[in-house]
Amino acid sequence: MKRKIVAVMLSTAMVFGLAACGGGNDKEATTDAGSEDKQEAADKTDDADKADDAGSDAENETKESTAEGDREEITLFRSDDGNGAVEAVIEGFEKSQDKYKVKWVTASNDTDQTRSQLNTAFSAGSSEYDLVSIDTVWAGDMAAAGYIEALDSYMMKAKRSPANYNKGSIQAGTYNAKTYALPLYPDFGVIYFRSDIVSEEDAAKLRSGDFTWDDLLAMAETYKGQGGTKTGFTFQANQYEGLVCNANEYTANFTDVKGGLESMKKIVDSDATPDDILVYQESEAANSYVNGDTVFSRNWPYVWGLLGAEGAAVTQDQTDIAPIPGGSCIGGWLLAMNAKSEHKDGAWEFLDYFTSLEGQRIFCSKGGYVPGFNDALEDADVKAANQLLGKEGFMKALENTIARPSSDKYEELSDALQISIHKFLSGESDLDGTTTEVEGLLKQ
Repeated sequence: MKRKIVAVMLSTAMVFGLAACGGGNDKEATTDAGSEDKQEAADKTDDADKADDAGSDAENETKESTAEGDREEITLFRSDDGNGAVEAVIEGFEKSQDKYKVKWVTASNDTDQTRSQLNTAFSAGSSEYDLVSIDTVWAGDMAAAGYIEALDSYMMKAKRSPANYNKGSIQAGTYNAKTYALPLYPDFGVIYFRSDIVSEEDAAKLRSGDFTWDDLLAMAETYKGQGGTKTGFTFQANQYEGLVCNANEYTANFTDVKGGLESMKKIVDSDATPDDILVYQESEAANSYVNGDTVFSRNWPYVWGLLGAEGAAVTQDQTDIAPIPGGSCIGGWLLAMNAKSEHKDGAWEFLDYFTSLEGQRIFCSKGGYVPGFNDALEDADVKAANQLLGKEGFMKALENTIARPSSDKYEELSDALQISIHKFLSGESDLDGTTTEVEGLLKQ
């Protein structure tokens, strides 16, 4: 039985400063350069009297519009990924109409700092930001607090439907059956596998998504040791937000808690996973695959960009991608409207432009992101900017993304789930007791 042990960091030339579950350092958000969302929500207790300084942090930069004419100004608060994608969207929007211009206040690339700054501004009733880019797990908290505007009436007038957007991302932006945020881009879990080791028959099965956790475990045990590998499968099993992401996948969006936990424990206890799997986060799983130590590894799209890089033992030509049984946990970023905005009509116009076909075409082709607006997936420029969109297994994963539980107290819920599930995986609690505890937490 595997128990939690002191983490021994893998010796490697690559050091990855990742956050947990879907986009943490927003500057590393594309599938080529990396993306993983840090889901630990920041402290909400900043003094309200700091709100006047919410947009004047030393790391913030205001990028004024160059649009000519007397236009109403809309203020966007979002980090700068350094690829020119946001600037290109703003330019496209300003050219598309003559009523509004956009001022861009750049947020920190530190997700916790951005969350704290937004909480400070929102709690003081600030109208400084009209539109804000938010992590996928912030929507519930912010909607419950009345900080962000419900978008359903705007969407109805614009003839937008939730079906127009990535399923998991739109679920993440929904609270109490109302839509509060629309997808900028999704990030989601996938399974990397060594196509140079796995048989073509098994590879085809994996790419199609027609396999179970038991099937994956059997393959991991079969192929372990081949091609110089040491283990069969790695994933994120440490006690942190990444464990919630993985549990969400094993339990099919927490619809089968007992069955999912049973599969998870079976894999942890198997010979296919490393002895120290219970301390694995993104970097350990990435290293195990990129260094050629494992046949299968669950991670995020950023790992694709590491394959074949300097120091990597595995290339993209040796790798293929499979979707995850039960669905791929969603990460990424959303765009929401400040409930206190004094420019709501203009804010909606830019929000809709940014998150629908034209804005997504510009944003994703320029930055290499996966579109959150479904029709943009067929755009030739978008496809050309992201080779993963041509992979069957990746697209299968994109079609079946799932959001983590929506809660007005997500941080507390996540912490409790992490503790309960990790105790079970460590052998400190039984299946029935953990199932009851997890199901109870989700009902709160």
